[in-house]
Amino acid sequence: MTTSRNRAGLRAPIPDHCFTETWQRVGVVDTDLMGIVHHSNYVAYFERGRLEYMRRRALSYKQMVERGLHMPVVELQIRYRKPAQFDDLLCVTTRLGSLSRVTVRFDYSVSRVEPAPQSLAAGAPEPLLDGHVLLACVDVRNRPRGLPADIVEALFAQEATVTPEAKLGEKAHS
Repeated sequence: MTTSRNRAGLRAPIPDHCFTETWQRVGVVDTDLMGIVHHSNYVAYFERGRLEYMRRRALSYKQMVERGLHMPVVELQIRYRKPAQFDDLLCVTTRLGSLSRVTVRFDYSVSRVEPAPQSLAAGAPEPLLDGHVLLACVDVRNRPRGLPADIVEALFAQEATVTPEAKLGEKAHS
């Protein structure tokens, strides 16, 4: 369990349930001339995982924008271990990493689910990379704004909803 600062500025634990797994099948468009996933595509995988984390907690980024709030990336870090290749099935785990009055950090890990590597136990995912993205809550003029209480509550919520789009996406990428 990791910790974060609560609304009063005190350190508070982030519950273990604050994660979402999404699947991504590597397409030809994702690869470079060497046939491996181009490093820039992992940022898009992270974003898809983050948006699905929010959706599964009834928190729509579109609704945030309609309220005049935006969450630009202010920091991005990725540590690559092994490459993914065309047609690999990847599991992107998105975990709430930390929260402050204005920022949200999401931590990511990407693993290869299939083809399963010979060196790992049958069915065990192979870790490929990990990273994090730090987002800041800003208004339409790009001024920092505190995260509204309902958004903080949603970020800490249990994963409750798997959208029809997520189900279709998982089937389409399988």
